[in-house]
Amino acid sequence: MKNLLKFIGIALLTFTFAFTNHPQKTIVIDVSHGGDDNGATFEDFTEKEVVFDIAQRVIELNKNSDIKIVLTRNSDDFLSLEERAKMINSFQPDFVISLHANLHPNSNKKGTEIYISENNKEIEKSKQLALNISNVFENQNPVIKNANFQLLRNVEFPIALLELGFLSNKDDREKLTSSKGQIELAESILKLLERK
Repeated sequence: MKNLLKFIGIALLTFTFAFTNHPQKTIVIDVSHGGDDNGATFEDFTEKEVVFDIAQRVIELNKNSDIKIVLTRNSDDFLSLEERAKMINSFQPDFVISLHANLHPNSNKKGTEIYISENNKEIEKSKQLALNISNVFENQNPVIKNANFQLLRNVEFPIALLELGFLSNKDDREKLTSSKGQIELAESILKLLERK
């Protein structure tokens, strides 16, 4: 009987360690713009709607219970940059990705752009995050840039701003606004979130 109880005790301990060995990651996706702030606009397409739709698809497609994804907005609401930073910091995330869609007068300009700030408290980890994004989105010729954007400065955790493509470019626009393209982008973001 004692041996049986000892076995059960060891089994329970092993079971507990098996499920506590991989703590859940908390990742914030900043869904940019919202409310009266449309962000970039091209014809009938707005940045605020595009990034919202893609963020929702990320949530829907995430089947990994080790990853907790928090969105800065779940509806068409406006939050100031100060409010966004305060909210994000309160979640104490492992890292943050701020989703955006780009616009340029030259319709030939396309691809992904990634921004980090040298003034971010966790700049080394932010650089690594940017490199991870670059690797996942390598087929879109990603470019990593330094920018002193307010959100990148004020968030106290690793953060990168991800411009998913240009609404002003026909190919990028198709990817950003079609169901198929949005699912592909959401799947790429999930691959990024699952990286160690």
